[in-house]
Amino acid sequence: MEDRELVTAAREFTVAAELSDDVTLVERATQFTFGVGFDALAERAAERWTALAPDSQIARAILGRLQLRRHAVDAAAVNLERALGSVEPRRDEVYLALASDLGTEGNAQLVTRLLSRLAAKDPLAPGLQLALGTAALRSGNPELALAAGERASLDAPGWTEPQLLVARALIAAGRADEGLERAGALVAEDESPLSDLAYSRLLADAGKIDAARARLDGLVSRYGERTEISRTLAFIDMAAGDLDTADRRFEEIEAAGQDRFESFYYRALIAVEKGDVETARRYYQRISSGPYLVSAQLAIAETWRRENKLDSAIESLEAFSEDHPAQAWEVFRYQAELLQLAGRPAEALAVYDKALEYKPASIDILLSRSGLLEQLDRIDDALADLERAVQIAPDDALVLNAYGYILANRTHRSRAAWIHVRRALELAPHNPPILDSVGWALFRMGRYEEARSSLEEAYALLQDPELASHLAEIYWKLHERDRARELLQATLEAWPDSKPAQQTAERLLH
Repeated sequence: MEDRELVTAAREFTVAAELSDDVTLVERATQFTFGVGFDALAERAAERWTALAPDSQIARAILGRLQLRRHAVDAAAVNLERALGSVEPRRDEVYLALASDLGTEGNAQLVTRLLSRLAAKDPLAPGLQLALGTAALRSGNPELALAAGERASLDAPGWTEPQLLVARALIAAGRADEGLERAGALVAEDESPLSDLAYSRLLADAGKIDAARARLDGLVSRYGERTEISRTLAFIDMAAGDLDTADRRFEEIEAAGQDRFESFYYRALIAVEKGDVETARRYYQRISSGPYLVSAQLAIAETWRRENKLDSAIESLEAFSEDHPAQAWEVFRYQAELLQLAGRPAEALAVYDKALEYKPASIDILLSRSGLLEQLDRIDDALADLERAVQIAPDDALVLNAYGYILANRTHRSRAAWIHVRRALELAPHNPPILDSVGWALFRMGRYEEARSSLEEAYALLQDPELASHLAEIYWKLHERDRARELLQATLEAWPDSKPAQQTAERLLH
């Protein structure tokens, strides 16, 4: 640890935990490996901890979160339920604390599936329904969020939060007038500043900026300049394009000693919007901890990338990883992408390899590394990563699609490709990239009319040069040569740098 050899330290801690009967030592090993992000090692240590202390709620909570990260939702649900304790009925605060912990997990869909399983066992707990609805909204499922919010409202009619969740879900589902009506009725009954503030934010989210600002001005008149009110006004100013006023508000919040790092972060965003990149970088660099730390570092690298200074972008992330080893994992993926852009694929692969030492079940890293391996024509290695991803997440439409597409495009395994992309389409119907993969797999099998139908639907939903290239191939094969020429010419005019369109045009037209 003192030499910052974190991988070695984590491995030795894990071996020590598995050999020891000392609960204190095993707990320390688990907390270390979990804290620095070595998921597979942390899970081994946590398994040992639960074996020695089966009633430890902390051990169960850590083990459950680690199992969730590798898509083992059923096992995670068992351990997280035990982490909640055996008191019945459980208090709402217990479920909301769990939801807060899970809110830091990156995969909102997995969190939603987990909370759905817990809610099925305890359907009358309004706190759990609120947690489920909030997660569902974060994962892009407003209908589930609405149903959960309604159930929580029925079980706890005097509780404001479930009713606000219902309003947010209605707005997210495209029923803005209903959502605002629901929130407005709540504010009329509740008459609390927090409800009024939440209603103002909903108005802003629904695009009713003037109404939101008027309501917030009324709150200022009644309660004075409060941080929450000023912050909301600043966000509304940003949305309305009044960057100077938003910057002044964040400056005042910062001067008051409130949420300084948040103020730095948003003042940096404003500076970027104004084109003052140097000022933005200075603000980002002043963020030394907290929830905005990693985002700020990624933003610094992005400013360098936009200036075509890829070496500076890469060096900034490398320095951050050395100074903040516990957060290093969170910048690896972008660091590898920058290395690819810089034409340094071997170094990019090394970063992906390091990332997988931390989290061997990371779907994002496996997909990204497989894409780079395919570019390097290491097809077997790319397929191995995708096969691993399918094993981890067999019901993930994007994973199935990625695997099926490379099988169709780079191998002769058309039947296997068809099985995987068809399953992906069942999970995510009307998804343009998946429809494209279905069409391409059908094309490879010689089923041209069916392929045409899928590709035309995909292209109607998403105007994309690669989709257009595939559709042109179909038209050419079906002897609709003029239609293929017109599509390719239009595609090259719209996307002159598209390699798929260039390659297809070169092969078919010349």
